[in-house]
Amino acid sequence: MTEDEIKKVNIRRSYALLVIGLVVLIVTAAVFILVRANRNEHTPKGPTPTAQPSASIAPSVTISASPSPTVTVSVAPLGGYVPLWPFEGLSQVEEWQRGYRVDAREAWHLDPDQTALAFVHDYLGFTELNKVTTHTVGTEGAHIGVGYRDPNNALRIAGTLHLLRFGAERDAPWEVVGTDDTTLSLTTPSYGAKVTSPITVGGKIIGVDENIVVVVRQLGSAAPVGNAAGVPAGGQAQPWSTTVQFTVPHAGALTIVARTGGHLQGVERFAITGAWTG
Repeated sequence: MTEDEIKKVNIRRSYALLVIGLVVLIVTAAVFILVRANRNEHTPKGPTPTAQPSASIAPSVTISASPSPTVTVSVAPLGGYVPLWPFEGLSQVEEWQRGYRVDAREAWHLDPDQTALAFVHDYLGFTELNKVTTHTVGTEGAHIGVGYRDPNNALRIAGTLHLLRFGAERDAPWEVVGTDDTTLSLTTPSYGAKVTSPITVGGKIIGVDENIVVVVRQLGSAAPVGNAAGVPAGGQAQPWSTTVQFTVPHAGALTIVARTGGHLQGVERFAITGAWTG
């Protein structure tokens, strides 16, 4: 074999080795991508207390519970959200957890549906609202619709509550932090604002012959700490507002509630927002 022929054979061998090496590299990369994709597909997804709020129904939804970094309170696990109910702070959460770990007492705190129904029924006093109408749990927390059945047995939604897990433990309970507002919104005061009495409360409404009643509640007080007479309202996304005087037993979070009804039952729609006082 001549020297030129030997050179050509060596070139062919080098080319073949290069091609084999590229094939091995491509196959390895493909296997790696498939493994990563499969792993991500099976990653558990659940509520993240520090997640930003997002609407699960329509792009035009106004969400009352948008976090505000302007108030500093020791409730870091909620990521800037206002703890409205049933716990005021981590000390109460830890007290419940100690009891739950002994005898599973009040296990309903681990169920967002039961927590949402207890909030409207027991805390707000909306006893007519006794049905879960929608249920979405994801990275932004839980969005639970509550409502009622009308005379035609159709399920009607009155409001969608936004809940987060309060704490980082596996048995962290659910906490109500606001609502996802649609045809009745409550945008004033802004979520997480620090307020003093009296306050202007307002938003927008879609409806006919509505009467919007506003109350202010605070954990630790069985009765509302403030209320305002009904505000006549209606139209297509028409603004409404009222002024509310309130007196609180202590500094902390406030739950501001707007409701309307009277067509089919006393409470047909509601919206809430959270504020701080003191």
